[in-house]
Amino acid sequence: MSPAAQIVVAGIGTYLFRASFVVLLARVETIPARVEEGLRMIPPAVLGAIVAQGLLLDDGALRGPSIWHLTAAIAGLVAWRTRSVLWCIATGMPVLWILSAVT
Repeated sequence: MSPAAQIVVAGIGTYLFRASFVVLLARVETIPARVEEGLRMIPPAVLGAIVAQGLLLDDGALRGPSIWHLTAAIAGLVAWRTRSVLWCIATGMPVLWILSAVT
């Protein structure tokens, strides 16, 4: 399947998935707390999976230690301490730039 067809199929699938929630939950007056809690965990889980794949794999093979790992560790520490995505990005990007310039 061509990349363009993959993008179209992924877009249609995403649209149908989102539309299903609108249609199915239109009749529900309140969403259970456990469902809301689970839905709040989806974006961090997806971002974590994307970041982990980028850190651990390079063209399907395991990636060796690099400045990316040190940067991710520092950004993770900042995220853990501040609980802020903005501080995580504001710290991680300059650290990556500095380490890239030094090495």
